[in-house]
Amino acid sequence: MGFKFKFKPKVTKDRKATEEELKCIEETEEMLAKERKLPPASQQIRDLAVTHWKTLGAWLKGSQTITTTEEAERRWEICKQCPHLLYDEVNPDTNKKDGRCTHCGCFMNVKVHYAVAECPIQKWEKKCGCNSDCKCIDGDCDE
Repeated sequence: MGFKFKFKPKVTKDRKATEEELKCIEETEEMLAKERKLPPASQQIRDLAVTHWKTLGAWLKGSQTITTTEEAERRWEICKQCPHLLYDEVNPDTNKKDGRCTHCGCFMNVKVHYAVAECPIQKWEKKCGCNSDCKCIDGDCDE
């Protein structure tokens, strides 16, 4: 004995869409075309894992893992001006609408505090914590 539906919807009338329905479809398609989406979960997880791995490496080397308040604020000001910052996602830790980057998916108001974190589109760079303005190569301080 097979599974049977208790009811079967029937088409009762063939008709053309109304002007109102066509307008609604057009507006929805325009809205979806403009929608800024976050990257796939796999990419977001990878970025989070890389940032935390680099932070662990910096900590093991005795380097600074959390940036200064001034540097975090400088980074956040840059992020707030960026068109890729999305404010419609709620941070599960704070239960607030925090800015998320549409390139990496990170909660940028948190990411800006990691000394080894970098902007995915190079608007700000990491600070290695070696207390100088050197350019570190592959996480190794050149001084």
